[in-house]
Amino acid sequence: MKQIFFAILCVLATAGVLSAQVRPPSGFSDFFPEAAEIGASTRDFGPVFEDAASLAKLTNGKLVSDVGFIRYERADYSGASPLSIEVFTLLDSLAAYSLLTLLGENPVQPGPPGDAFTAGSNSFLFARGRIFVRVLGKGDTGELLEKSAAIVGAKTEHISGVGRPGLIDYFPSDGYDASSLRYFPSQDAYKTWAGGKKPDYIDTNGDMEIATARYFVENRSGTFSLMKFPTPELAEEYYDELAAPAVPNGLSIYARRAGPLVACLEGDFDPVSANRLLSEVRFSYSLHWINDDGNNAGIIWGVPRVILSSVVNSLIFSLAACVIAVFIGFAIGTGRFALRRYKEKRSPVPLEEDPGFTRLNLRKR
Repeated sequence: MKQIFFAILCVLATAGVLSAQVRPPSGFSDFFPEAAEIGASTRDFGPVFEDAASLAKLTNGKLVSDVGFIRYERADYSGASPLSIEVFTLLDSLAAYSLLTLLGENPVQPGPPGDAFTAGSNSFLFARGRIFVRVLGKGDTGELLEKSAAIVGAKTEHISGVGRPGLIDYFPSDGYDASSLRYFPSQDAYKTWAGGKKPDYIDTNGDMEIATARYFVENRSGTFSLMKFPTPELAEEYYDELAAPAVPNGLSIYARRAGPLVACLEGDFDPVSANRLLSEVRFSYSLHWINDDGNNAGIIWGVPRVILSSVVNSLIFSLAACVIAVFIGFAIGTGRFALRRYKEKRSPVPLEEDPGFTRLNLRKR
């Protein structure tokens, strides 16, 4: 009897464990780990919403909304080291990378977890495609935060995206402070972040991407701002209207335009060092042939085989058309000549009296 009772208890205990490891409730993704996976005692799901107005309840919610918000969900874990995991679905991967630079405490590093990540004292942030994950803890939970982020990162491996924005690759390498990088996919995000302290030389009324970073060259320092416009014409118009305002403390402002890029350098740099930094901002267009087969088997003399064969076939067709046209013209001319000779031989009228001509004889009476 005791054995039967013990077996029933085991079944109930097993059922309790299995029931605890259930999928998240309706409306939540499968990104959140089980409580046992991270050594927590319980897992409670928080709010899930797609209304940007609800972000006002969160820290830096307005900034999240400005970069391009779509969806929010959260799970809270209790135990010896309580923590929470927030998952933001954003407009694109540029928005996710932007939050890494704006909300992180340390420089952004390439993943895994995710495409890129940054770790702080009580937080671990990473971006995978357009998914931004924020793991928050209390106290000395660095290893637990990293472990939790790694589990969530593994659950998001199927998500793809651009990852690193191309704009930040135009920053000069000399004197660059990676920890100061801030990337804004839109002017609205920049206005929210800067508040009323944005510099006068950055006009946020236009459509642009913005990135800023601090630079330290020898004993000089300053802020390097990069702006990318949709077209070179808009960048040229912005650059032409750029007026250097008065800068306190003896600082100077230098600017340069390269294609759709406008770079501004503010600080105590002299003209020589400023020119050396700004001259590294270059923009060039490049054309790449893309093969579906992933190799160069379809490339001849640097040109895809498909395009090259199309050109050759066009030339062959044109040459054939010319030959056919000449042949048809020659055949028509030969036929007309033969027909005329045939008519001359059968006609009793001499050639000079060809009935094809009308002759008028005038006689004087």
